Amino acid sequence: MTTVRRRHAGDLVDPVAIAARLREEGHTVGKTRAAILEAVRGKQRAFTAEELAESLDDVHVSTVYRTLGLLEEIGVVRHIHLSHGPAIYERTAVSSDIRHLVCESCGRHVAVPRRVFDTARRTLERDYDFVLDGSHFAIVGRCRSCAEAP
Repeated sequence: MTTVRRRHAGDLVDPVAIAARLREEGHTVGKTRAAILEAVRGKQRAFTAEELAESLDDVHVSTVYRTLGLLEEIGVVRHIHLSHGPAIYERTAVSSDIRHLVCESCGRHVAVPRRVFDTARRTLERDYDFVLDGSHFAIVGRCRSCAEAP
């Protein structure tokens, strides 16, 4: 499945509005999907589908993945690949200015302000006619502890 990545849907923060948008797109919103919407709404930081599923009673992780896919299509969440392991999800209403770093040795994950990459973004646009998004993948490197380890 190819996810159509939409811009931040800042108007979609209320579960009722999100449910209405899903219905406009032809999807049903029953009690399970409504519970997932409410759980996502409560997230202020990145989370995995597995973590979200564990926080819900009697909701299979595959249902969570399908719902997160729909929420991404309408711009409510975005997913980020951190190198190895599952993708993380973030609400676009709280994460539009955040980018991610991940240590390839220990797996440490750090969220940083988007502006950290402003110089690289300007250089890529000016010298290579390339507009950097940087929101879909984490920047992989090594944290200080791993870089200094023998």
